[in-house]
Amino acid sequence: MSTRRRFFTTTAGMASLYGFGRLGTAAHDATPAASPIAGDMSHLSLKQAGQLSVHTDQPVYAPWFVDNDPSNGQGFESALIYALAERLGFEHGQVVWGITPFAESFAAGPKDFDLFITEVLITDQRREAVDFSDPYYTSQLTLVAQKDSPVFVAQTLADLKPFTFGAQAGTNNATYITDIIQPDAKLVLFESNLASAQALSDGEIDAVLEPLQTGLELVNVQFDNLALVALLPDAGHDMGMVLEKGSALVSPVNAALQSLEDDGTLDALVAEWLPVPEDLRELGR
Repeated sequence: MSTRRRFFTTTAGMASLYGFGRLGTAAHDATPAASPIAGDMSHLSLKQAGQLSVHTDQPVYAPWFVDNDPSNGQGFESALIYALAERLGFEHGQVVWGITPFAESFAAGPKDFDLFITEVLITDQRREAVDFSDPYYTSQLTLVAQKDSPVFVAQTLADLKPFTFGAQAGTNNATYITDIIQPDAKLVLFESNLASAQALSDGEIDAVLEPLQTGLELVNVQFDNLALVALLPDAGHDMGMVLEKGSALVSPVNAALQSLEDDGTLDALVAEWLPVPEDLRELGR
């Protein structure tokens, strides 16, 4: 998976732009009282009666989760699950967390979870093996380079062709580089996003692509010589919760998710946990 977070500590607090987090307030201040969507949980098809079994990869990272603890309600995806569970009629203690390796979450076959959430991108290929909820967030790719890099001069995708890119093998980042940017130099592949970022910091390559929030963590926390260059065009990827193929939970989960969107709760969670810098430009096509 391409936009899987592999980093660090949260940097929440900035105002959110680009249509996300329009309320600009913390979720706990903006969430109105709402009746459960599902009502009686006995009508829900659950792996374990009376509980919502939610799995993540391990470890998990901010700003999606905080302190590698999905159960604390901190971080965008943890807070989202508890808000969703409430709309489905569950109490806080009825959300039970477990672990499934990331790639196994969308592999074919029976699942031990009702829901899996760890920044999984919705793709047609994955839909053949599992069901997804409606999208709960669209992740945009950003271009990252050293602070003094000539990459900052680029105004369009064509301007990026002379530079050498690195990416984790098998990711959407790598696909975007090879299929959309089509640089003159061969893409340098790494075993992890962190390894590609380290290579960029060391000057072995000219640029990497990262999901916006990952890029923010790279430049604000991990590497003081790196900076965000721009958002990339046509690079949005929808994230969804994974459910077992044919799960009867898809409809109630989507109804609960829609209710969170309708009353502003989803926007408020995005504003709190997934901010966008005001001065970040978008590269031209």
